[in-house]
Amino acid sequence: MSDDIARWLYEGALAVLEGRKDEGRELLLQVIERDEQNEQAWLWLSGAVDSVEDQQVALENVLAINPSNTAAQQGLALLRQAAPLNSYELPQGEWEPPPPWDENEVVDLNCWQCGASIYSVAPFCWQCNAPVHSCNNCTFRLDQRCKVLQGLTSAVVQAGRNDCPWWRPAQ
Repeated sequence: MSDDIARWLYEGALAVLEGRKDEGRELLLQVIERDEQNEQAWLWLSGAVDSVEDQQVALENVLAINPSNTAAQQGLALLRQAAPLNSYELPQGEWEPPPPWDENEVVDLNCWQCGASIYSVAPFCWQCNAPVHSCNNCTFRLDQRCKVLQGLTSAVVQAGRNDCPWWRPAQ
């Protein structure tokens, strides 16, 4: 990998992490123009695009390069899981955060990815290693208002572990 490509990849990923999606998208597309087989660039690009269709294309390109990429597999699974929810009527109005959650309260729930029985205090699912504290295991999974406030706007980021103060176990 050339120094330019490595720099663009690093700066593009950093821009996506910091919420500068437009800048990140431009840098990552520069990487892909010069190296279409750059798995990491496609993966980061999936978090820099806005449409579900573009996210799907980016994640499918990751899997075409590396069929074993678990982040891309999880991202596509999430996109497919959310597809039938397009008819779901989203809550309107200003987001009102729920009262604080007691981190020590243990709740039994099912893993969003594999369905295994897990506890809310576990960091990862014992069976598939999916993060427990993710938007996918949250009771507010369908409500985008909290995600916008936390900067968790892409499917890939929502599937990952996060420290959202409003996370509540989905039951």
